Amino acid sequence: MNPRLAAFGLVLAAPFAVQPAAAQSAGQISADYAVSFLGMSIGSGTMVSTTDGRSYRTTLNARVTGMAAMFAGGAGTASASGQIAGANPVPASYSVEVRSGGKTETTQIGMAGGNVASVVRNPDKPPHTRATPVLPEHLRGVVDPLSAGIFVAGGSGPVTGAAACDRRSRIYNGVVRFDLIYSFAETRQVDIGGYKGEAAVCRVRFEPVAGYRADRSDIAAARRRSAEVILVPVAGTRTLIPAKITLSTGYGTGIAEATRLALNPGQPAARRASAD
Repeated sequence: MNPRLAAFGLVLAAPFAVQPAAAQSAGQISADYAVSFLGMSIGSGTMVSTTDGRSYRTTLNARVTGMAAMFAGGAGTASASGQIAGANPVPASYSVEVRSGGKTETTQIGMAGGNVASVVRNPDKPPHTRATPVLPEHLRGVVDPLSAGIFVAGGSGPVTGAAACDRRSRIYNGVVRFDLIYSFAETRQVDIGGYKGEAAVCRVRFEPVAGYRADRSDIAAARRRSAEVILVPVAGTRTLIPAKITLSTGYGTGIAEATRLALNPGQPAARRASAD
């Protein structure tokens, strides 16, 4: 398995994203993550998300590290912004830039009312001749990969209970339309990235919809396997953030785990920085 693809698959793709704090709590949260594959370090990421209670902006910076950097160095930046409607994100824009081997690839998606309004890719590669077509109906009622990372536990029950995982995310990344289907596994005590306490554990299933090649073995394998996501709560909200993602593949197990979590959006910036 290409180490660079493994790193960016875990770091730059949904559902691995810092969440905007819930609408009732303005401020900023941030996190650092380490990515490993077969027990070896292959990547790292830093994410920051801010909200004023009505709008949000999330940024992610990731790079290949460790032994993987000797074979396929690279780095990437992604950002998303939009409005918060109730407990749901309504994306306005999404952009991602991946730099590797002296080349840069970018994707920019404009959105309005939950629908894709524009897509600009550079270089602008045509779809593969065997890829399933992306039709206009596939681009309605969707979110971008970063905005898809907003987890809000519905109802009034425990934040780390089943409500944290009750969701199906309809995602478009500029090429592929796919769904991530979450189901509740358990509530677990964890000690990750400085957070100690209860967490919701979700299983995640991948379902391709359009823009993919049905004859690709990795797509077929992804449909058969599920990932595990551990979600921890943001202080004072019903929002949760991924603290650890475990993905089993035919080549081995990949893990993205928080090394630092700053989960108090109401804390002043200076105090938050000193605490970190």
